[in-house]
Amino acid sequence: KTQHCAYEVFLDGYTIAKENLDARTDGAFIGTGYNIIPLKKDFEGKKLSIDLYVVENDTKISVITPLLGNYDDIYRLLLYTAAYPLLTGMFLIVFGHIFLLISLVLYMRSSGVFTQIICSLIVILLGLWLLTTFDCTTFLITKEINTFLRYVSLFLLVPCVYLLIYNLHKSDVYSVVGILGFSTLAFSILFIVLHLMNKVHIHHFLMPYYILSTLSFIALIMYNIKDIRSKTRNPSTQIIMLGITFVSLSFMLVVLSDMMNKNVDCRDSFIMKFLIPSASLFFVVTQLLNHFVFMTKFYAQRKEYASLTQLAYEDALTRLPNRASCDMKLNDLERSDLDFCIVSLDLNGLKQVNDNDGHPAGDKLIKSFADALSKVFCRKGDCFRTGGDEFLAVFDNIRRDELEALLKKLDNLLLELDKEDPDVNHSVSYGYAFRSETEEQDVHSVFMLADKKMYDAKRKHYAEIGKTR
Repeated sequence: KTQHCAYEVFLDGYTIAKENLDARTDGAFIGTGYNIIPLKKDFEGKKLSIDLYVVENDTKISVITPLLGNYDDIYRLLLYTAAYPLLTGMFLIVFGHIFLLISLVLYMRSSGVFTQIICSLIVILLGLWLLTTFDCTTFLITKEINTFLRYVSLFLLVPCVYLLIYNLHKSDVYSVVGILGFSTLAFSILFIVLHLMNKVHIHHFLMPYYILSTLSFIALIMYNIKDIRSKTRNPSTQIIMLGITFVSLSFMLVVLSDMMNKNVDCRDSFIMKFLIPSASLFFVVTQLLNHFVFMTKFYAQRKEYASLTQLAYEDALTRLPNRASCDMKLNDLERSDLDFCIVSLDLNGLKQVNDNDGHPAGDKLIKSFADALSKVFCRKGDCFRTGGDEFLAVFDNIRRDELEALLKKLDNLLLELDKEDPDVNHSVSYGYAFRSETEEQDVHSVFMLADKKMYDAKRKHYAEIGKTR
């Protein structure tokens, strides 16, 4: 394994491998990672020499002893010694992408999902950092690309942490965290661009990054203290802050370890090998808990919204659509070219039932009539309760003879209700009108004509039984 070094490998004085020798003069970037060098079958007994050419000032002193063995054995050994970070990193990337997709779908339908999107990005960056830091991609990509991705994921973590803190504490709109977050993001992008332009190599910004990450950790601790003092009862904020605090704490230990430790291979560090993967998995657990809390709240809001919608557009007693729903339906018909029909219906004798037997009996009469109305008209048109004893039936397209048959069926059904409950008279007066019957052919004219016919029928009804309304 080399760190920012060009090299030559000799076997009995003959060069068998070399890499990045031009970087000694042109200043090209050389990454950190393992170098796989095949040996000829007759290597036994020969002298193997390795010359390293340091091209960066911050190359660490210690060099890992070269491994000699079968390719498959070395491949398995490298993966085995980093098994926990490898599996954790793969899981984090897969989990992060799945959770990001779920969050984006929810973001289209509900507010308050931005926190989950930020957390998903942090999880993906943690997974990428683990895989590249432990050289799990050695056999797939070059050292330069691997090292570049390692620092990119590392540098983008701090802006995401700032963004997460800022999003969880939106009351502090002009807070220092917001300024630090945007500044850190700008610096991170600047680091990446300068590296791609080969102006300055990306790892030269490690010390400024450590300073920025320390500031983010201090900000995180301050907001945790603030949440405790304010006794915030937002479970989502508490859960996510707990998870990101564990991750940030483990990375601060990495900063301290990196500044004091001269070892090249992080496989020798307990903090790197076990603590960060464990903290990352704990953050995933907190994200799942937060998602559970969010979904519980989300479905509760959906249920509440459905209840409010039901109250707004549905009659509580009869479960029929109310006047607001009726107005929406009539407005739609107004804009159409259909020869619609409106039937105006008014219960007979509801006032007498309320006065003589009480309002519960009147409610029972209204409910039984609404059930009969729905049973007869539900497959052909829409039924609405527009007032106390007033109902409307609206048909987009129906023949006159077909409507007459339905009204006859309704009369017969009400006669059957009279037999079942002889103490109450189940009868209704109605009148209907088609759009084509009116000169103006608008909804108001059709409704007024149907209502006039209904009152004519009601006067006829009371005249026949010798009563006044």
